[in-house]
Amino acid sequence: MDRKEDKTPVDSIGASDPFDEARGGQPLPSGDSPTGAMSRLGAAFASLGRPDQAAGFYERALDGYRSANDQNGEAQTLAHLATAYWKQHDPERATQAYQQAAVLYRVLGHRTGEATALNCIGLVYDQHGDLATALGYYEQALAILWDAGDKTGEANTLDVIGMAQRRTGAFEQALESHKSALDIRRELKDQAGEAATRHALAMVYEEMGDQAKAVVFYEWALRLRQQLGDAAGEAITSYNLSKLYVAMGHLDQADALLARVVEIEQRIGHPDQAKDQLELVQLRASRARPAPTSAAVTQVNKRPSRDQISGPRPE
Repeated sequence: MDRKEDKTPVDSIGASDPFDEARGGQPLPSGDSPTGAMSRLGAAFASLGRPDQAAGFYERALDGYRSANDQNGEAQTLAHLATAYWKQHDPERATQAYQQAAVLYRVLGHRTGEATALNCIGLVYDQHGDLATALGYYEQALAILWDAGDKTGEANTLDVIGMAQRRTGAFEQALESHKSALDIRRELKDQAGEAATRHALAMVYEEMGDQAKAVVFYEWALRLRQQLGDAAGEAITSYNLSKLYVAMGHLDQADALLARVVEIEQRIGHPDQAKDQLELVQLRASRARPAPTSAAVTQVNKRPSRDQISGPRPE
């Protein structure tokens, strides 16, 4: 099914900020500290999209934190190093580093850091198609976040679990996970998160074949995103709703939504713009193609007579 997944919950559970927050606000060494300099250089190269250089500096920083017996710095650096390995498409080293970070955060009592590391391990397995293993790590992280009272982390993890369950065909479980996330989003008055969850629920209903409910949830997510000024989110939801309207035969609505998607993507420089522009052209070409007349349909469907097949019978 050609639909766009909203990666907001995925980005949230895999972000580096939770690792920083897990240190309790204690900054990494800075100033003239060689270890601090290595950490800053690693972060700089990571921000430039150069994970290979970032990994080299993080590895040197890691040696420094271990020599100084700074477990906080070691845990955070392991997490950032794991992310650099992940971006180098080295899942084995990424998983090992995340696992070491999770153990250290557990020893230090930093529950959010431990949960983030476990979620990141889940994402590595998820991206390589091992959804059963990924779900195991997501569930571990969810239990920790629930116990720690981290409602936002809990909702994000529930959504990621629901997305994985949907891809395994466990639709009822996916609905349950997303609805639990939705309850938390509404309790927190997190409208951006609510929009992401409603988009996810719409995808489940659509794959279940319940087009009416899918439309309701897509439209609700779309309204929230328009109210929030979330152009990128609006484009994702508009695209999926457009494709659903095409499947339902509502081509006017589909055309308007897909045109809006292309407009937004041109404005924000989205990489899908050229592909979606072509889809819009193809949709309009199919709508412009004249439908066959009733007479033509009758002629096409009319079964030929025996004479038409074998010619006239001899006298």
